[in-house]
Amino acid sequence: MSEDIKKTLIQAKKLYQSKKYEESKDLYESIYEDNQDAFDIWDKRFYCWALYQTYIKNPENETELIEAVDLVTQLLPQENLSKKDGVCAYTLSMMKLLDYLSKNNDYEDIIVWSDRLNPDFLSSKTSSFTRDDGRVINNQSSREKYYSLLSKSYLEEEDYDECLTISKEALEKLDNFTNNSDIWFKWRIAKSLREIGEYTEAIEYLNEVYKYKQDWFIQSEIAENYFFEEDYAKSLEYAVSAALSHGDIDKKVKLYSLLEDLLQDEYPDIALKHAYLVYSIRLHNEWSIDESLEDKITDSNFDPDNTEYWKIEKELAGFWIELKYKNQEECSGYISKILPHGKSGFIRTDDGESYFFNKFQFKGDEDDFKEGVNVLFYLEEGYDKSKDEFKLNAVNIHVI
Repeated sequence: MSEDIKKTLIQAKKLYQSKKYEESKDLYESIYEDNQDAFDIWDKRFYCWALYQTYIKNPENETELIEAVDLVTQLLPQENLSKKDGVCAYTLSMMKLLDYLSKNNDYEDIIVWSDRLNPDFLSSKTSSFTRDDGRVINNQSSREKYYSLLSKSYLEEEDYDECLTISKEALEKLDNFTNNSDIWFKWRIAKSLREIGEYTEAIEYLNEVYKYKQDWFIQSEIAENYFFEEDYAKSLEYAVSAALSHGDIDKKVKLYSLLEDLLQDEYPDIALKHAYLVYSIRLHNEWSIDESLEDKITDSNFDPDNTEYWKIEKELAGFWIELKYKNQEECSGYISKILPHGKSGFIRTDDGESYFFNKFQFKGDEDDFKEGVNVLFYLEEGYDKSKDEFKLNAVNIHVI
């Protein structure tokens, strides 16, 4: 190595240590292409950190970011941080790039670049911080983030076999899950199983998900899997529950179409009204309308210009309630307690039983949502996460 090159490398290092990152990067860059053999491991590390500070930490240009990360992966190997604390320019640069690609929904490139990371070398250490409002925010470990981004990318790219493999691997290899990420891995597994025709197994995973995430779209997906299994009674049970569950009406278009199919034979007029609901939602949002759907509404007695889909939904809700609770007697009681956050509480029945409820199940006026109000309600099984057991909850609550 010539004295000039040696002095330049020392100068570049000093510039980095003085936080003159871009100048340091420029010096390293000026000699690297023709003098790679002159770089020892420390020179390479400082060059990588200069690239990180200049192009990767706060990326402003995608091309420069990608080129910088590519060079970092050529200069250094990935260090094994699975059992020790520390920072690795290789890993940190790769994770920054994956974050950037994720924000841009660039799932194909996430899959390509993830191949340069060994997940077994990634740290499983999580971190957290407290916001000004006192809320504690938990951050994923590098290993958890790798699996989360990759499994989501495979699902988005419709590579269901790989999504299954990576999601199951995550559940097996990760010891800690932040923000219910284990539930989302199971959900992606269920989505992938459905797409490859494994409906029974998909339902098993969705039932696990529903314990912790009792949202309408999980019920809807269970209904779809039962439909494909040709268990139409079970499909209808879950579809009706999903329709009645809290959620934006215009996001349930697919669910209403499923209900139309399920009700066609026994309730053809009601089935047609579900088609009308879908039509009205699409018309209101100026979404495309299938020609067969348009013909169906045109040939009926429905107003083809009606965009007030919420009124149609309200009319159908009465039918859904009747169908869902046709074998159950309505219960009576009073709101005995509203929890401090105001989002849930308890109802005590006339015979002294107490049932938990969520506020969105209360169908009365806001002014009536208070302790002591007499109500009618039905019972539905729900999962109590704190006690890890299923319990009956009060649902579809009306003021007497």
